[in-house]
Amino acid sequence: MNPREAMKLQKKKSQELYLPHNIKLAVNLIHAFIKNNNIVGLKIAILLSGAKNKIEYDKDNGVIFSVDELCETIKTDKRTLSRSKKKITETYYEYVLQDGTVGGTRPIHTMEYTPNNKYIRLEISSRAKQLFTELGKGGYQFTKAISDNLMDLKHKHSLRMQLFLEMVNNYSDKVGKRKRMTLEDANGYFGVNYENFYELERKILKPVKEEITLSNRLTFDYHFEEERNKGTGRPKYEYVVIDVIDNSQSLFAQAR
Repeated sequence: MNPREAMKLQKKKSQELYLPHNIKLAVNLIHAFIKNNNIVGLKIAILLSGAKNKIEYDKDNGVIFSVDELCETIKTDKRTLSRSKKKITETYYEYVLQDGTVGGTRPIHTMEYTPNNKYIRLEISSRAKQLFTELGKGGYQFTKAISDNLMDLKHKHSLRMQLFLEMVNNYSDKVGKRKRMTLEDANGYFGVNYENFYELERKILKPVKEEITLSNRLTFDYHFEEERNKGTGRPKYEYVVIDVIDNSQSLFAQAR
């Protein structure tokens, strides 16, 4: 390896995400629900992690919510909540523990309404409860930061972007809060298959930025980088560059 290659490798390593183990658990949890297009379930799972308020479970790892209060908290209606029952209880979460143990669980495996439909009881797996407890230790601030803004978001790409912004914001302080992505990288992260950056901008970047800026303490700017050594003709982009922006002083964010 020549000196130039060594410098490039060191620069790449210095830009890697700093993600403690409990934050990785939160990331995997969120990806599991988004992958299943289970936005309602994700919001409930974040609540069950105790990110907003301490959760008291019964002896069978169950917790009871008022249906009205739950709908108000996760910003949904009763019909959507009821229709999401199957997805909520079927989402599968894979994890890797600090000792190397690899496994999987359905975090929310039971969802029952009381006879008068005023209350709902959710029961989680014992492993999910342990994972949620671990999230409440060192990863609490990360998970809490997500929950503080996530409830107002309605689209899965906005949820993915919020997670992306929180992760980039956890970069080492020695590097900028910036990420360069190829079209292939962006397609892979957002679970799409766009043929060009124009589609990515029109269908994801522009609408997501608009929604996130209205509710999130973090937002973003972006620009495209052209290919090097390109010939004449229309510009062809090689990367999208996303910069994390502190939006905490925004009147919109403060109002949430």
